[in-house]
Amino acid sequence: MKTKSRDNPYRIFPPHLMILAGIAMHIVGRLETGQSLAHFYGLPLCLFALWLAFREKNRFIASGTTFFPGEESHKLITEGAYRYTRNPMYLAMALFLVGLWPLTGGWWPLAPLIVFIALIQHYFIRREERMLTNTFGDEYITYKVRVRRWL
Repeated sequence: MKTKSRDNPYRIFPPHLMILAGIAMHIVGRLETGQSLAHFYGLPLCLFALWLAFREKNRFIASGTTFFPGEESHKLITEGAYRYTRNPMYLAMALFLVGLWPLTGGWWPLAPLIVFIALIQHYFIRREERMLTNTFGDEYITYKVRVRRWL
């Protein structure tokens, strides 16, 4: 019997990449400025990002489809934050890292954030968009035209 987890090509998932990027941001910031926890004004953005990610994850669960990258979706979600962005969970992860950035007190910690976004874009979003186009056809293409990828 074939299971979905075996079909999933990913060994590392976006939240893992986000955590690695956050650690890299801390290390790079520490090397650049010699300090940690410089400014806390980004933390409300981190809280908003966490709320957004969990809210949209729960939207997938409630609709009975998967939220794991690489697994076949059973329903096209277009409500909630999906009315404004095709990738609210990835956007939430990027916003979380943007919220962490002021803690570093430096400019170089933006590099891991940029790498995170590039990896998500290349290895996850493009593949998911191909899968969704194959699964939902014109319905997804119409949605793509109407709603932007990030914001």
